Parts: sequence; C-alpha cells; structure tokens
Amino acid sequence: MNTLKQFFEGVLDVNSGYNIINTVAAVIVAVILGVIIYLTYKLTCRAFMFDEETGLVLIVVPVVVALLLSVIGTSIARAFSLAGALAIVRYRSVMMSPRSVAYIFFGMGAGFVTGVGLYIPAIIFVLLTCAVMVVHGVITSGKKGSAARRTLVIDIPESINYDGLLDETLGKYTDGYNLDSVGIVSGGTVTELVYQVRLKKDADTRAMLDDLRVLNGNFKILLSQFRTVTQ
Repeated sequence: MNTLKQFFEGVLDVNSGYNIINTVAAVIVAVILGVIIYLTYKLTCRAFMFDEETGLVLIVVPVVVALLLSVIGTSIARAFSLAGALAIVRYRSVMMSPRSVAYIFFGMGAGFVTGVGLYIPAIIFVLLTCAVMVVHGVITSGKKGSAARRTLVIDIPESINYDGLLDETLGKYTDGYNLDSVGIVSGGTVTELVYQVRLKKDADTRAMLDDLRVLNGNFKILLSQFRTVTQ
C-alpha cells in the first residue's frame, strides 16, 4: 500500500498544475514563433527555392525543442537519458542550402529559449532576427546582374587532354571556378568534369557555352543551379 501511495503521490507531483501550465505555455509560444519563422522563410525565399517540407520542419523544431526542455527541466538524469536516446538515431538527408540550415538552427534557438521559460526574450529574439532576414532579402532581391554560382558539367572525349583545357575560357566568363570532380563514363571513352563556377555579372552564358563546345568536341555540356557534389 505504501508503495502504491508513493507512486500516485509521485505522479501527482510530476503532473502538478504548475508543470502542466508551464509545458502548455512553452508549446503555445513555440508554435507561434515557429509560424513566424516559417512565414519569414517563405517571404525571403525565391519561389523556386521554397520547400514546403523545410517550412514544416521550421514549425515543428521549436515546438519539439521547447517541449523536451520543459520536460527535462533541471533533471540531470533526464538530460542524459535524452542524449542517450538521440545518440542511437542516425540521420540521413540530402544536403540543404545554407539558408535552410540557418533557418533550422534559428528555429532550434527559439525552441531552446522558449523551453527554459524565457518567453519574452524568445519573442524579441525571433522578431529581431526575422526583421534582419526580411531586410536582407529586400536588399539582395533588388540587385540585378549579381554574380551567380552555377554547376558546370562537361564531357571530354578520351582523345582530348582535359588538363588546363578550359582554364582560359572559364577565366574569361567567371569570377572564379573550381574543379570538384572527375569521372569516367561511357565505358571509359568520355571523361566527365564537374566544376563549381561563379559567373561574372551580366556574363554571356550562350557565348561561354559555344566556346566550351568548341573545346570539348561538341560533347555534352550542362550548366545548372549550384549544387554540392555527393560522394
């Protein structure tokens, strides 16, 4: 009987009115801040770069972090238990843009501050950071002809030595370039080069592709949005 009584007393102590109100308040504030961060992300992203899944993550992350911190409180045992549980989880995802990663860390920061009960500092932090994001987006969106990062994939037949072949042309049309990878395709008859390039302002892309086409014997050339090379 004493054990059962202690059990119920412990349950009532953990689920006290203060703890419940504190947790619910943290979740509500985190949801509001997550929605603000999501709207800022949607407002500052270009239409073709906006990702609904990332937007959902930006709403969920502050809520989850705030809830976990509210549950952990000052208990060291709970903190170590949570760390152990997260340590066995493996996360695998496609590399996102630096902007998306920054927003996710932004959401985590908002969740941390909210989870420890600092609601007003959390609101101020989110509003100020979102204001900076919006101002930056307005300033950068008004710039025309700015240098653009692109990924250039070009095939070179095995009869042509690719070492230094494209340096002069790329130096003419870009502010900088880097050879990221070299691969052998088509049974060893073609060498595929992947460059990361930063085009000059108002660069004539068509003229650059025509010059490259002459150098690679009219084999495949692909100029696309900047992307990381997966290993």
